[in-house]
Amino acid sequence: MITVVIGAADQSVAYELQAALAEMDGIEVQFVVDSTPELAAAVLRLDPDVVLVHDQLGPEPALQTVRDLSLRRPACAQLLVTGSADTNQFSMAMDAGARGVVAFPPAYEDLRVRIAAAGEWAHQMRRILAAPAEGGGMPGGPGRARVISFTGSKGGVGTTTVATHLALDVLRNLPGHRVCLVDLDLEKGDVSGILEVRHRTSVADVAKVSQDLSAQAVGDAVVLHESGLGLLLAPVDVRDIEAVDPQSLREVFAVLRHQYDLIVVDAGSHVTPAQAAAVELADEVVMLVTPDVLALRGLRRTITQWENLGVRKESDVHVLVNRVSRQSSVSIETIRQLTRAPILSAGLPAMFRRLEPVINSRAPLELRDDVWWRALRVVGQEVQVVPGGGTAETPPRRDGRRRSRRRGEDAGQATLEVVGILPALLVVLVVLWQLALVGMTAIWSGHAASAAARAVSVGQDPTAAALGEMPGSMAGDLSVHTSGDAVTVSLRVPVAAPGLASFPGGIETTRTVVMEP
Repeated sequence: MITVVIGAADQSVAYELQAALAEMDGIEVQFVVDSTPELAAAVLRLDPDVVLVHDQLGPEPALQTVRDLSLRRPACAQLLVTGSADTNQFSMAMDAGARGVVAFPPAYEDLRVRIAAAGEWAHQMRRILAAPAEGGGMPGGPGRARVISFTGSKGGVGTTTVATHLALDVLRNLPGHRVCLVDLDLEKGDVSGILEVRHRTSVADVAKVSQDLSAQAVGDAVVLHESGLGLLLAPVDVRDIEAVDPQSLREVFAVLRHQYDLIVVDAGSHVTPAQAAAVELADEVVMLVTPDVLALRGLRRTITQWENLGVRKESDVHVLVNRVSRQSSVSIETIRQLTRAPILSAGLPAMFRRLEPVINSRAPLELRDDVWWRALRVVGQEVQVVPGGGTAETPPRRDGRRRSRRRGEDAGQATLEVVGILPALLVVLVVLWQLALVGMTAIWSGHAASAAARAVSVGQDPTAAALGEMPGSMAGDLSVHTSGDAVTVSLRVPVAAPGLASFPGGIETTRTVVMEP
């Protein structure tokens, strides 16, 4: 199946292209747009195989849009639709990055051949870019780095710690890998604090020159950590934040994808234009939550805002539960019921006291607890950060010996605490059952009062008539009172089951007696 997005401001052009493609087997038109901004958003969101761009599409020049999309989606084949398919037009389209030119109005067979060729090229490019690099490298290979964005449902859930430690661990276990950590928590970026890095350049500096961005400019802004990790850090001066907008970030990430094998992004916990761009551009998005109500509310709120902005659907977000322990009041199973987003099976253990020394000393690699690193590697495998099936060696102690595995070392690992919710579930069931008994008591009381009123009207015993409408186990809880032309029946509500016990008082029902002539 070849997927196609059409960009044409003229509705007649769009209709004719869509109608022609609808008659072709194996071709699906995903979206039709009438402006260049909408076309860019649709291509980035849907990642089609082929894009048809009408040369009259605006407001930005169509060839400029082709050039931009070729940088952001290198495996997407673009065809320029034009009414003047001369040599000059063809040459300009090729220079911009298009795969060919389609004359309008198109001949059916010519359009079919060009779409098929463009689709085959796109599929082949995807296979090449998805193939592992030589030497067991990452999916994506050179020229197509994998981008993983980590976000937090609220502040303090450990987003920066997890993103930084995972990037360092990948680099430690794949020494030849090129890894870059980008800090897009622009207002409160803490990556430089965790790694004790001083910097004068930041992501804002490259954003300011994004209109004429070069690999050299990005390379000069990246700070090289002693571990070999590349760092593109948040600006020190809060006034520089305004320079970091979605358009500039797209240009920056397009260059970074060609320079690195893996890009890890700390996108912070606040929904900003920069965070939205990082979420939209990422191959995988991981939302960190902690097992508490505030974090779960933040998860729901953030994903709703992303969906409203059209940058990421809930089903395309991975949820990672951090600080899980057997004492957690909210289980992973409970979180799973509150969101449609897939929950990563590798929850991270609650081990802040063991992480605190290395965070304060700004030396993450000094942490020798293998439980933490193993959990991070499982997370990496689930989101395809590290090669599937690979296992890293246990970090050695400072004296060179392997750390022995202690019994109970994984006490903080995430488990499905079903037993923990059983008491609350039982309480809910008991309350519902008791409410049902209250309702049934009210119904029986009404039936008994009506029977007693009829009995009085014909000169019979009202108590006997009322008892005749009652279950035998409820007879002892019934009382009948006659006053003038009215009959009142009082029936006590049973506790747990009829005949066992009753609440004091009762449900009273009064019926008017209509005397028979």
